[in-house]
Amino acid sequence: MKRKIMNRKGQLFIIEAFIAVSVMIIMVTALYEVQLTTQPPIVPNYDNAIYDVMITLDNSRILDEYLIALDSGTTQEISAMKAIIGQAISGALPDNGNFMLYCKNLSSDEIIADSWINEDYITPAEIMGLDYLIISRNGDYAPHQIHVQYWLLGV
Repeated sequence: MKRKIMNRKGQLFIIEAFIAVSVMIIMVTALYEVQLTTQPPIVPNYDNAIYDVMITLDNSRILDEYLIALDSGTTQEISAMKAIIGQAISGALPDNGNFMLYCKNLSSDEIIADSWINEDYITPAEIMGLDYLIISRNGDYAPHQIHVQYWLLGV
């Protein structure tokens, strides 16, 4: 009789141990599932796309024409260059992307007033930015910095 009780206690211990291990495995699995599903969303980085657009505009001499128009061009020439640059940058961003651009003359350390594109946009708290440096214009030393700020709406 004593042996039968000890045998049942041994079986009961094995069953309790099995249940405890199973519950621990379920809890650890649930913990990792919650951890995987609660990671913050990944916000794509469009720096490379914007930089590629700026290189393309620079190689096609549009940025040089833009700087020349800012220095000595008419309002129509400046507007035409702004439209070309604006379309190129907008094409690199998704539909919910906006940008703001200005040009700074590094010789005088002043922002060129007519260079703003989309200056009336209100920027959110989290924006990304890219500076593109132009050292020469038509072979002459004329350092300029084109600053592009961009952001995604609803992210």
